[in-house]
Amino acid sequence: MFTILPHISRIVLASSLGVICGIGFYSFFHPSCDGFLLCIASIIIALLTLFNRSKKMWMLSVYILFIGIGVVIMDAQKNHIKSMDTFVGQKLVGEAVINRDIEQKEWYSQVTARYVDQDYSVMIKDEKYPLVSRGDHIILTCTLALPEPSVEFDYHMYLVMHDIYFMCEDYSYEINGKMDRVSKKISEFRYGVEHIVDQIIPAPESALANGLLFGGGNRLSEKIQDQFALVGMTHIVAVSGYNVSVIVAAVMGFVLFVGFRRKYAVYIAIGSIVFFIALIGFPSSGVRAGIMGIMVLIAGVYGRVTHAYGALVFAGAIMLVYNPLILRYDIGFQLSFLATLGIISTYPILERYFVSKRFAFGIIEMILLTLSAQIFVIPIIALHFYTFTPISLVVNILVLPIIPFVMLLVLLLIIFYYIYAPIALICGWMAYYLLAYEIAVISFFAQLSWSSIHIETIYPVGIVLYYCIVSIFLIRLHKNL
Repeated sequence: MFTILPHISRIVLASSLGVICGIGFYSFFHPSCDGFLLCIASIIIALLTLFNRSKKMWMLSVYILFIGIGVVIMDAQKNHIKSMDTFVGQKLVGEAVINRDIEQKEWYSQVTARYVDQDYSVMIKDEKYPLVSRGDHIILTCTLALPEPSVEFDYHMYLVMHDIYFMCEDYSYEINGKMDRVSKKISEFRYGVEHIVDQIIPAPESALANGLLFGGGNRLSEKIQDQFALVGMTHIVAVSGYNVSVIVAAVMGFVLFVGFRRKYAVYIAIGSIVFFIALIGFPSSGVRAGIMGIMVLIAGVYGRVTHAYGALVFAGAIMLVYNPLILRYDIGFQLSFLATLGIISTYPILERYFVSKRFAFGIIEMILLTLSAQIFVIPIIALHFYTFTPISLVVNILVLPIIPFVMLLVLLLIIFYYIYAPIALICGWMAYYLLAYEIAVISFFAQLSWSSIHIETIYPVGIVLYYCIVSIFLIRLHKNL
């Protein structure tokens, strides 16, 4: 019997893909769990009865089985969320920990806290400059409430994805005096690094530098944020697979140019990913992007391109089992997964025709890596922001190759600030001129009347069709390699 089973790597791939498809199907269509599982069981029994000696049918059965497991995982998550709604209106008093960085808004700040005897977090809309910071212990009085519904997207589910189930109404708190020293140190280090960048690089370039490193465009002025959105460049200040792909492109391009073998270049790139995620304080989005990038790099060293696909799908499945809501509600996860998939599938084709090993610092590699990612993320950006930017590709080509050098200079600025300040100053001014160039390019194209086209309705069928056409095209090209 075991001789007719597929290879274990194919089973892992089929099961991982099945979990992803099952969670995705339930997220958008909400089928009846019992009826769906009955249908799946019937299909599997029929397949194994009629084609029990076919390896392909065994693998298809594994895939279908894990679709059912994905549906069960998502159904359990949905039932858990429903059960939490029964706590709405309750008043809680007790010790809580500020478990996230304070998020500054225009008129207020968002403070997230977790009661020490509860397994969920609550959000407080506090004054503009609160007295607390990440890691502080407080005595919190809070009336649990759900967030106000939004017509743009499901804000409640977005918060639940981050383990924030309730908003605090009629709240009050006082600092307890205790603190989570690890969280506090990470937060203080991050704010200290941002302050160093602000000291050396003038605004608004300093805001963009910190956004590139730590993610988040809220440091930029509203005008510049609008310009970034108009030309489709908002993604560069979101911690996702995009940032990781930029780091990998820069590090590997430079290390290969210096003369290292590709295997050692990959190890150095993995080290740079870990360093980057540690620097930005191990945010969940950064950790997810880093895991995807590292697994794909390792698979590329020890296996073929097909192993890289398997590593990516397996990493995505593990993340979805841990938090199934990120598939629909986390743009960062979608960008990370699709950008990495784009690099795996598209870059080898482009590399064969365009990359010269003698090209200085691997600049062509950086452009092709970012172009490979762009092909796969354009529909998702359009889906979430209802805009299509015809000049997005041009702006990305003009701006993205500069970003690795900016990030490198800012990192050197931070390091030399503690070693020898004059060199930090030089790095800061070099980074400033590159950042000024990026803002100038984005501002110029954003002023063009045709820079952005507003899309009233995005049809999921159209997005699926886009990816099907791209996939067919890439499969044919890979056969010719």
